Amino acid sequence: MFSVKLISAQDLQFYQEDLNFKIEENYFHVSGLYYFRNTTSEKIKRRLFYPFPQNTIYSKADSIFVIDLQDSLAEVNLQSNLQGSFFTIHLAADTTAIYYIGYRQELKETKAEYILTTTQNWRIPFEQVNYTLKFPKEFSLDSISYMPDSLREESDKYIFFWHKENFMPDKNFIVDYKKLEEISNGRKQ
Repeated sequence: MFSVKLISAQDLQFYQEDLNFKIEENYFHVSGLYYFRNTTSEKIKRRLFYPFPQNTIYSKADSIFVIDLQDSLAEVNLQSNLQGSFFTIHLAADTTAIYYIGYRQELKETKAEYILTTTQNWRIPFEQVNYTLKFPKEFSLDSISYMPDSLREESDKYIFFWHKENFMPDKNFIVDYKKLEEISNGRKQ
């Protein structure tokens, strides 16, 4: 998800993400854990860019947060604009860090997107990823860019699950859907 301009000798590795996606009413919610590793004997301080989808069918992302789980009392300096958010991570020598990050984005149409392809900028695949998507039963799924591994049905929603290892995304996570009342009324969105 993160974009970096230059990674010298892979001193900082973005090696795993565990994300929860939720489509609810006209919003797409994203939250989860992002794992980083410092492979050097020096402290690393790196500014990262967390991009948001750029399409007229999406509103500006809001409710953005970044929490360093190793030091939840430390304030993470977050600067956001329409394209994404910038923040700085700090890792001691030979350590890992986990950041809890999230946002929501209003959907003007029945399509949601999470940017995955910027992972290619890191030049190494994720060791593993775990994703869930909570999808309301009043919607009908038209397409999804990655086929889920499993599905659980609850009274008012479906929950899709993905687990991938050695994963280098070649496309973004995209969900196209329709509202069931529009289908039954014969209208298209």
